[in-house]
Parts: sequence; C-alpha cells; structure tokens
Amino acid sequence: MSAQPAEHHEDPLDPERILQELPGRERANFLAAYREALDGARDPAGWGHLRRVLRLWSGMVIAANRPGFYEAQEAALTGTGGGMLLEDYIHRRDLPMPASPVT
Repeated sequence: MSAQPAEHHEDPLDPERILQELPGRERANFLAAYREALDGARDPAGWGHLRRVLRLWSGMVIAANRPGFYEAQEAALTGTGGGMLLEDYIHRRDLPMPASPVT
C-alpha cells in the first residue's frame, strides 16, 4: 500500500485568504467588518455573527472576481441596467394573464 498525499482544501472562511483574494477596493470594508465582528466574538454569543461576516465576505471574493461584477453592481444601484424593479415584477405577476390561443 502506498501513501497518498492528503488533499489540501483551503478554508473559505479563512480571513487571510479572504483578504488576499479580495480586490483592493474591498479590503478596507472587509477589515472594518471583520474587526467589528471579531470584537463581538469575544463573547461566545457573538461567534455566530463572526461566522456570518466571514461567509458574506467569502461570497464577495467569488462575486467581485467575476468579470463585469462592478459594472453590473453599478447598473443595479443606478437603475440603468436592463432589469426590472421588484415592485414592477410583483405588479405584473398579479395581473391576470391573457388567454393563450389554442393550437
């Protein structure tokens, strides 16, 4: 039997990994949120909040490194994208559907 090398999986909640992989424009916000959550985690009741902050920023690493993320974010925030407001969707959804022709 030969020894197999152990698989190495990076912890997605590792704050060093998150900081390293975040675009530079996000790092100050991450550090502020992380430090605040870390201070709260001194009390065991704050541990869950720290983990939520790390999960949020781990997801941000994935999103912010995708091409077009910041452009899509800007379009969503300014309302200039090709999307639809939630209120408009809800209004349209609640309208009766036109009868479709029988084929």
